[in-house]
Amino acid sequence: MFEPENSLEALMQAAARDASIVPAFYRALLETEIYILTPEAPMKPGRRRSLKFQEEINVATVDFQNIRWHPAFTSKKRIYDYIKEPEVCLGAAARNLFEMLPDSNFWLNPLSECQKPLPATEIALLMSGKIFGMPMKSAR
Repeated sequence: MFEPENSLEALMQAAARDASIVPAFYRALLETEIYILTPEAPMKPGRRRSLKFQEEINVATVDFQNIRWHPAFTSKKRIYDYIKEPEVCLGAAARNLFEMLPDSNFWLNPLSECQKPLPATEIALLMSGKIFGMPMKSAR
């Protein structure tokens, strides 16, 4: 049984049962740190570092139904549920990752009991605020 690790996961789980919670989940998602796999980024185990300005990184992808997805995770536990060997990952606010990887499809918590595909079209609606029925103000 899925046990939420944080408030985003609790909202994600609740939104799957109750559509009225979906807007709160989307708002929280934009501001919450999520993780993507960056297997070739130079990194020492157990350390954190910031990306350099305009640094290029290789972000892991998986193909599912002829679509390329970036696996993304709502907690470190979800990463280790997905991969069995240590892997370099990048954590950032989802909004920043979506901006950094435009026109990309993300899959939150693949292989988890609580997962969510985020196709690029849905992310575009989320980033523009149209998914809420009105433009959102930037958090910056």
